[in-house]
Amino acid sequence: MKYIFNLLFLSILFTSCQEPKTEISETDEEAITAVEEVVQSLFDEVWAGYDETAITTYQTNDFLLLEHGEVWNNNTIADWCKNAKTKDQKVQRINNFERIEARRNGDKLWLAYHNYGTFKKDTITYKRAWLESVVAVKEDSVWKLELMHSTRQPVE
Repeated sequence: MKYIFNLLFLSILFTSCQEPKTEISETDEEAITAVEEVVQSLFDEVWAGYDETAITTYQTNDFLLLEHGEVWNNNTIADWCKNAKTKDQKVQRINNFERIEARRNGDKLWLAYHNYGTFKKDTITYKRAWLESVVAVKEDSVWKLELMHSTRQPVE
């Protein structure tokens, strides 16, 4: 019995002396890349695909969009998606992003970028450009957008 007690004691002692497992945290660049992927997915699924069900995948519940002088929220965007589906002219929208700057502070990150949109229908192609920024927060280990600011830019 004494042998079992000693074995149990040593087992507990050995387990308590081990270093605790630490969660591998992402680097700042990995976090920035993850937020860039959120922005790309948001534009692909919501703004190009009109999928209002994808909004909360990429945006917080209290998300705000400052869009060229207007204030939009998730409900405004969902309504826009529903309306856009009814008027769909089969225009293909492709967005490309060029990072200007990004900074991370723990579970918050801001990203400034140029957004270049190419719109195609049949043989017609036209381009649009925006200067944009987002604030992202990490919710339950997932990056989501909390705020976006978008200003239209002239296209050359």
